[in-house]
Amino acid sequence: MVDTRRAGGAGRDATERREALDERRRRSVEEPLDVRLRVGETYPILSVRNPLHGTEYLVLWPTYPSPEVTLCTCTDYARRGLGRCKHIEAALRWMESHPGERPGRPRGTRWTARPGPGLWKRVDRAIKDRAKDPSPASLAVRKPGRLLFERPAR
Repeated sequence: MVDTRRAGGAGRDATERREALDERRRRSVEEPLDVRLRVGETYPILSVRNPLHGTEYLVLWPTYPSPEVTLCTCTDYARRGLGRCKHIEAALRWMESHPGERPGRPRGTRWTARPGPGLWKRVDRAIKDRAKDPSPASLAVRKPGRLLFERPAR
């Protein structure tokens, strides 16, 4: 039997969940996180960088302006099952404090990385290469997924 509390699943009681979310909000304020909006996207994609640790994660906000669904590429988001992390909290706070930089809803704009035969072949190849990756599974699985969210270099 799996202990869903330790795994961060749905069995987490409300007090533990609230405390864990409060911890992430506190850390999003205390740590020197640098948030930047990536322009030219149909929905906000924010880059959140921690210069002290040398880390950078993407926060995707497909339901903008509603914060109901926000996604992050960090390990905490993937493993804890809270639906929030310090990067998401920092991105939400940044969007609130920079109203002039909020993206509009571009009409007729399509997602630039449209799925096509070439894209899915690269994703399939990256999934096969995962077996050779010494990274933890939570990190290794992001490499194929990253192909779907990041723009190709031009």
